[in-house]
Amino acid sequence: MTTLFYLLAYAALIGFIFFAVTKVRGYLTSSPLHVRWELYPVPHEGKKAAYGGSFMDEKEWWTKGRHVSHMGDLIALLKEVLFLEATYHHNKPLWIRTYPFHLGMYMMMGGIMVVMFAVFLKFCGVSDANGFMIFIANVINAISLLGLLGTVGGGISLIYRRVSDPGLSKYSSGEQYFNLAAFVVFAIFGLAAWATQPSFFAMGRDFMYNMVTFNFQPLVSSPFAIHLFLGFFLMIWVPLTNMQHLIYKYFTYHDIRWGDMPTNYSEANQKKIQEALQLKPTWSADHIAGDGVKTWVDIATTNPAAPKK
Repeated sequence: MTTLFYLLAYAALIGFIFFAVTKVRGYLTSSPLHVRWELYPVPHEGKKAAYGGSFMDEKEWWTKGRHVSHMGDLIALLKEVLFLEATYHHNKPLWIRTYPFHLGMYMMMGGIMVVMFAVFLKFCGVSDANGFMIFIANVINAISLLGLLGTVGGGISLIYRRVSDPGLSKYSSGEQYFNLAAFVVFAIFGLAAWATQPSFFAMGRDFMYNMVTFNFQPLVSSPFAIHLFLGFFLMIWVPLTNMQHLIYKYFTYHDIRWGDMPTNYSEANQKKIQEALQLKPTWSADHIAGDGVKTWVDIATTNPAAPKK
């Protein structure tokens, strides 16, 4: 049974990577060229973003090289990811509920990275009695507690808001309630493990160390085992649900929102436009008059409303 549990951990990790890569790749290869939102400021415009300007402010911009401030994009992304900036400015009642939930998950994900570093230190021979290792353990135990509490409190608050808000409840599906509840239960068992064992950090570090060394030792805590098992499930489940925005929100939101590459600067965009123009629409509205034979080029170069000869 212990070996099976570790095999499930490997399967969950592989499954998460597979589904995440598949989703992103599918979006990038199958999505058409998007229509620009024309919303400013765009953060990669650098100093021009301060007043909502763009590279098009320049006279004869199409004859000049283009500078993109990737640092501006990165800062805007971090503000959105770490602080949910848009939600804060446009929907504070929701932000009060969703931010603890997201912050709790961020703490747990960040904690996992630190625990992985601790596994590396253990490989290097650093003992548990080492002062730095003790410091890491104390930090992780504190972060884990705050993260688990934030996930539970924020998740329950979000469920309640979906139930109590007449407007939001109309658009809330069973899957959305299930997703939130799954994270809440996952965190509750984590809290139970945290409260009943001397060190949450030690349990997590030893489990990761055993995975890396293929040393399938039994877990010392049943609540921790259930917590991990639910974590395995969520790793597979999240990429398949509406919570997949965790993985490719950039591609489906920020890339479209900020994507302002002029067509004459992009061979890839030129190719997509040429392919789209060869499509044969069947939309029979008078202003299109698509018959499945004419291409978009034919439609764009003729007047569907012209009297037929």
